[in-house]
Amino acid sequence: MLPLLSPVQATPAVAASPIDAREHYDVVAYRLDITLVPESKTIAGWSFVEADVVTDELRVFELDMHAQLVADEVRRVHGELERADPRLGTALTFERDEHLLRCQLAQPAPRGARVALAVRYHGSPRSLNPFDGFHWETTASGQPWIGTSCQSTGSSFWWPCKDSFFHPEDKPARVSVNASVPRGLFAVSNGRLLERSKSGERDETFRWRHDYPLETYALSLNVAPYVVVEHELELEGLARPVDFVYYVLPEDAAKAAVQFAEVEPLLETFGRAFGPYPFPDSKFALVQTSFWGMEHSTAVAYGSTFPAWCKQNGVKDKLARRNEFFDYILVHEVAHEWWGNAVSAADWGDFWIHEGFGTYAEGVFVEWTQGVERAREYWTRSRAFIGKQGSVHRGAKKDSGQAYANIIYGKGAWVLHTLRTFVADDAVWFATLKEFNLRHRYGNASTADFRELLEKNTGGRSWSSFFEQWYYGRGYPKVEGRITVEPTGLRITTASSGTDGTEFDVPLDLEWREGQELRSVRIMLPPGRAEQTIQTQTRPRDVRETSLERVLGTFDVRVVDDR
Repeated sequence: MLPLLSPVQATPAVAASPIDAREHYDVVAYRLDITLVPESKTIAGWSFVEADVVTDELRVFELDMHAQLVADEVRRVHGELERADPRLGTALTFERDEHLLRCQLAQPAPRGARVALAVRYHGSPRSLNPFDGFHWETTASGQPWIGTSCQSTGSSFWWPCKDSFFHPEDKPARVSVNASVPRGLFAVSNGRLLERSKSGERDETFRWRHDYPLETYALSLNVAPYVVVEHELELEGLARPVDFVYYVLPEDAAKAAVQFAEVEPLLETFGRAFGPYPFPDSKFALVQTSFWGMEHSTAVAYGSTFPAWCKQNGVKDKLARRNEFFDYILVHEVAHEWWGNAVSAADWGDFWIHEGFGTYAEGVFVEWTQGVERAREYWTRSRAFIGKQGSVHRGAKKDSGQAYANIIYGKGAWVLHTLRTFVADDAVWFATLKEFNLRHRYGNASTADFRELLEKNTGGRSWSSFFEQWYYGRGYPKVEGRITVEPTGLRITTASSGTDGTEFDVPLDLEWREGQELRSVRIMLPPGRAEQTIQTQTRPRDVRETSLERVLGTFDVRVVDDR
């Protein structure tokens, strides 16, 4: 998801009682059979959910379902979910409680039983703003252009489900989307296109299946008169080529051909840094949307300006500032295939696993493709936009809306950049990032999982103090100081304070020459006022500090030689 440019107002569900009945089952799979009617801006169809009971006895099957949607009937179905005919199922009684749908099972289901329900529903979901919601737009030629973006609203904004807005830990093993749309339009969703067939006199049905776990907000549906361009990519670490497909409006096909030539090196870079592309048996796809962008798994939404094409053709890029280092939407949203889609937060308090790690991947991309100096510019620029208050950790037991904040992007990325400086071993650092991704791929993870892995990979070194200060703590350090050159040493005098109540330990790396020898040392600058000395054999020359530009904070530490 993108950093907020303005407040979002959404009204997803909340648990109606201290006991959350959604925790009484684990979802195995979803199937969505949906018909879209652009003329009336309505949707109708069936939402199927298959789940395993994890409580002693399940009597009520509770789903999230936004109040703007109407439940027509609920049936318990049997057999393979992808083939189940809901008309042959058993009708169940149900009730609505604002944004919840409570379905009464005819017979209680015991622990370990597998239960499948189908909800027939209809509604007219709308967009809340240019980014959030269910978008009913038109192309320049007046044809329908439909898309979904529901991380801020919850996926239950347009289909009944156990919404990851509340339960990110419950990722289904697979999803199927069967979308019927007017002929002449192309419906794109997650995974592989299994079939397209005529449906009735005017519609065509597109059948998609994604055989990987995902958060429900990462399930998407996009409909337009798309041009479909298909490639195969040979990516390092994968046994077979990956299908790379992009879906764009006809008038933008030439722009896309230029811009999306950048996809292969992007996937290769992230693959080397974080492990091979996570969803090779589905596809990698970009889908042109009317909104800016979103990390829909294997169907990444792209609504940006095609900056490479703009540069090639001398056209002004209206998002030039955001695209200064790279095509921002392309790089940021694709990073989420690794951070957010493959590895998801177990609790929304650790939202930075999506957005902080995703933003950090931007800096890795710049460094590995444009060089260290260019990456230094990127990090310096981004640090200027980080506020002085707040914590990256968003607190426990919060939903996605309560946990979401811009701080998880920039400060989250800078905490990782700072941690890399503390570790001071790039081989260990990048091996840990890759191992973290591969170990928790297709599942969920916590910040504690990441810390424990880092401690293992750094020989048992404790990182609890770092995370207490930089991740759980608030604000960042502000340090002023002098490094005074003396005849046989260096005297370091500093005053350090935090911008929002937390006190920080800051690494200071120094280099200098003694005769022809280059020497270096790291000292830790403690909170408050401090004075430390470093003894040398001769008067140090060419003294400089080398770490503070890679640490989150504001620093005015100067070398003074009064000789």
